[in-house]
Amino acid sequence: MTRIAIWGLGAIGAAMAEQLSRTEGYEVLGFDIDPVTIREALAAGVIQGAFNPAEINALSIDLLVVAVPPTETMAVLRDLQTNNLVVDVASIKQPIMQAADHLPHFVGGHPMAGTDQTGFLGRKKVKFDQASFFLVGNDTDCRRIMTLLSPLDSRFETVDATEHDALIALTSDATHLIAQALVATLAVNVSGEARPSFIGPGFRDTTRIAAANPELWTQILLANRVATTEAVTHFMIELQRLRDLLVANDAEQLLAALTAIQQIRRELA
Repeated sequence: MTRIAIWGLGAIGAAMAEQLSRTEGYEVLGFDIDPVTIREALAAGVIQGAFNPAEINALSIDLLVVAVPPTETMAVLRDLQTNNLVVDVASIKQPIMQAADHLPHFVGGHPMAGTDQTGFLGRKKVKFDQASFFLVGNDTDCRRIMTLLSPLDSRFETVDATEHDALIALTSDATHLIAQALVATLAVNVSGEARPSFIGPGFRDTTRIAAANPELWTQILLANRVATTEAVTHFMIELQRLRDLLVANDAEQLLAALTAIQQIRRELA
């Protein structure tokens, strides 16, 4: 019997617990700061039992998953004393790795399976299947994580923490700021009564992530603020380049730029 303990039953933690619980030979224990969430998780069969974090060293488990927001994750890891294999799921890795430096078997994890919906019910929107799941740590511990979490059907990949944070700043963190800036621009320039009539699928798709939890994203953005600031600077350079083509009324160069961008986007699909 493989036993997994999951600390935090928000969207990611609960989704992971539910998928593992449905796997033959797995038993999942859970903890959440909200007792109501624990009761709901037990009633729904998302977890088979609860655990007390104070007794973590006494638990016979194969893996501890820390699935709470970044600031809480760092606090949990700094206070944690265990020889168990531990993985987190936060989208920032360098400060997480520093907080867990004293743990002998820690792997920094980041499943690219998040959703703008939070809490226990948000688990229904989380999709691990074929999602990238980055791991930072020594090869032996990373391989154990890949085996233990194989029922998620994720695409596991080992990465360097610095490289991870720089790339995530471009593809996720700065993207959230850009989406939020678009919504803020709309709010400043279009009256509330007129907004719904002029919002189409393009604006909704581009700004969907601006509806994400502000408290969580404040933590994420500040934790990765150096790389995210650099990513936003790069974005502003590209936006200014396109703006200059508009100002110059340069149809030839604008078409060339948009065509090149279209090709890159199609290659990402």
